Amino acid sequence: MTEFNLPSKSTIYRQIKDIGVSKATIKRILPVWWNDELLQSNSGFLQFVNLMSQRLGVSVSLDKGYVSFSPSNYSVQYKKRSHIDASQLSDATYLCHAIANTLIGALQYNDRSPELSRLCASLRSLEDLTLGSALPVFWDSNIPVIHVSHFPSNVARPAGMVMRNDNYYAIVLGHKHKSPSTQLFVLLHELGHIVSGHLKGDGSITDSLLPELGESLDVETDTQEEEADAFALNILRKNVDISEKVSKLGRLSRPAELAIHAKRASSLLGVNAGHFALTYGRHTRDWILAQQALKFLEKGNAISTLRGSLDNALSSMDMRMDDREFLTTMQSGK
Repeated sequence: MTEFNLPSKSTIYRQIKDIGVSKATIKRILPVWWNDELLQSNSGFLQFVNLMSQRLGVSVSLDKGYVSFSPSNYSVQYKKRSHIDASQLSDATYLCHAIANTLIGALQYNDRSPELSRLCASLRSLEDLTLGSALPVFWDSNIPVIHVSHFPSNVARPAGMVMRNDNYYAIVLGHKHKSPSTQLFVLLHELGHIVSGHLKGDGSITDSLLPELGESLDVETDTQEEEADAFALNILRKNVDISEKVSKLGRLSRPAELAIHAKRASSLLGVNAGHFALTYGRHTRDWILAQQALKFLEKGNAISTLRGSLDNALSSMDMRMDDREFLTTMQSGK
């Protein structure tokens, strides 16, 4: 085995931090059995290098026995307010890359190729479009979805991220909302980026804010975000213009009243009731009333639904134990 001039542990982490990945994020990516003492042996260091390459796309140069790290060649796009520095989102994006690449690697190992046309057609044909009914369709079409609870402290949590690698895709949700309707919109928004062709090659799009959910009232115009929103709204509304129907409601004073209107719209038009309430919140800027109405309309916890979906999907796939443990840890936060 070729001997390398291995840098110290602190030098390794400093070099990786210089390309935008903190030590805290690296610790999330390493397997549970990892010990940093392994970095001082050739075999241990090569294991480390392999993980950095597979999960982060980070390239490692071993020129003439000396080691250096370089950023991934992924195209990275951020959808954010102009005053937010991209460095605030870099750590979370790298972590999401590791998660997405692990999911994509499992699909490739199990010879499961993405079927985007099938996914879109199946979503449109669902009579009752909910988070619970949509998730199996994503997995059946080989577009994996995971919700991540386990971000390092002091790291900006994204609402969602979509990754493309070798013509495979994975969607990572980071929103804390327990509302199924809210998570369903984020999920369809991320799919909208894929379907609209916003990822031209290997890389990712990280959404830090979603104006349609009331997170920013004056977000800068972004054509890609408008296209992703339009795709999500088209799927959710089934070509029904509910904006006009919402505007005719005027200002409501009680969340139960909004819930009644939403249930009626769902029954008559087939539109998701929770989405109807969220549309009211967007139209009136009364997000408090809209969120209160969701409590009348929704049953279940979106985070639990997402976790159950991942557990069920992984149970049918062959994959390395380290990868399975990594994904399970990322979604559970334990």
